[in-house]
Amino acid sequence: MNANGLGLTNKTKNSAVDQSPAWSPDATRIAFASSRDGDFEIYVMNATDGSVIQLTDNSVITDITPAWSPNGQKIAFTRDGDIYVMDAGGSNQTPLTSGVPSDSEPAWSPNGQKIAFTRDGDIYVMDAGGSNQTPLTSGVPSDSEPAWSPNGQKIAFTRDGDIYVMDAGGSPPTLLLDDPVGASEPDWQP
Repeated sequence: MNANGLGLTNKTKNSAVDQSPAWSPDATRIAFASSRDGDFEIYVMNATDGSVIQLTDNSVITDITPAWSPNGQKIAFTRDGDIYVMDAGGSNQTPLTSGVPSDSEPAWSPNGQKIAFTRDGDIYVMDAGGSNQTPLTSGVPSDSEPAWSPNGQKIAFTRDGDIYVMDAGGSPPTLLLDDPVGASEPDWQP
């Protein structure tokens, strides 16, 4: 699609719900979640020919919100309220968080060393292996959708339909966009 929205192409062409597309760092593949097998699983599509490979396969378990590591070798995702990571081909599916029912929306830092995520309406950050899970926001039950700045120094996120930004270490957030309609999914220009 070009900048004005023209030239849209339907790449998935099915009646299922396909959501949360994420480009690979080399822009050759798109990871996404789909309900095409009856429950949400993670898939990867070749961006050129549209061929699709299913990476997860769990009946009744929901796998959503895939996020590529900066080197393209791993994909973090949400599985039934926990953050998991797997190799880009789908092997070695490993939980990074467990026991907390509402971890979601993983986002890799640009250097691949950390993952920001949402837990119980707060923004957290952890090491890429799952250790050192640290809250960056607290007490506001609607913080979500963390997005790292390209230099890794800031994290943008959504709070009550508005866009905020804070230092990656968790400084008090600054309101960037007060949107009466409701903003979502902040992202940074490279």
